[in-house]
Amino acid sequence: MNGNKRLVGIGGLVLVAFFWGMTFTVIKGALDDVSVSFFLAQRFLLAFGLLFLARPLAKAPLTPYTLGRGMLLGGLVVAGYGLQTVALIDTTASNTAFLTGLNVVWVPILAVPLFKRRLEAPKAVGAVLAVGGIYLMCGLLGGEGIGHVNRGDLYALSCSLFFALHILYTGRYAGRCDSYWLAVVQLGTIGVIFGATALAKGQPLFSWKPEIAVALLLCSFLATVLPFLIQTTVQKWVSPSDTALIFCLEPVFAAMFAWALAGEAMGRMEFWGAALILFGMVVSETWKVGKGKRQRVN
Repeated sequence: MNGNKRLVGIGGLVLVAFFWGMTFTVIKGALDDVSVSFFLAQRFLLAFGLLFLARPLAKAPLTPYTLGRGMLLGGLVVAGYGLQTVALIDTTASNTAFLTGLNVVWVPILAVPLFKRRLEAPKAVGAVLAVGGIYLMCGLLGGEGIGHVNRGDLYALSCSLFFALHILYTGRYAGRCDSYWLAVVQLGTIGVIFGATALAKGQPLFSWKPEIAVALLLCSFLATVLPFLIQTTVQKWVSPSDTALIFCLEPVFAAMFAWALAGEAMGRMEFWGAALILFGMVVSETWKVGKGKRQRVN
């Protein structure tokens, strides 16, 4: 694997986590004015439209193979978001965030049966450290935590499996499909499904809501178009296990922006949590096992 491309890939995925974390506070404010399904439908449909207008980015025509894989990846995202939303009905936001973050553990584990890859010790240790960091950042220490498991917790756990599968299969298809079309088809699939859901609930999908206009534009471009385009481009250079670990930075960036934009203070445990996540990334990237070449997992 080309070292320079790998560094570019890592930098791109950190940027994705940065964009996702940055928009948490913005999305929270927007959901005070509209429903979740309405916002998600407009967000992904607008993102699809914006990216489709950038058609010159395509280096090749859309093929049936890319169409099918893009629809599969889009379906995995919809399942993840849907289960995450349903989970919030029966469990706490902290539990949902923590259990969703378990995708960092599922990625290296699922890669074993799905792609016949061995479980590397550095990735496993890095994932465990990151999970500990997410646990602290979600404020679960000293509270009810996940000791009391309910239906919402099971939904959130299932959600993490779908997000893990999305990371794994993106890594598998990123090098086989045109990055632009893979992102476009995903966004189109997600937008259509969420749009149909909103219409089924009797919500006026194409109505204009000026109170969420800024949040919608920011989330559609910064938190959707750019991340999907970046991920489908660079994940061919970064393993799914490393990708999942890098995405654990999302709650770190979210906490930083919540502090900067909304005045939400970060407690001592949150700082320790962020430190554990970063330490997990360092362990995963610097701990070498044996003298053989590192095996790419995709």
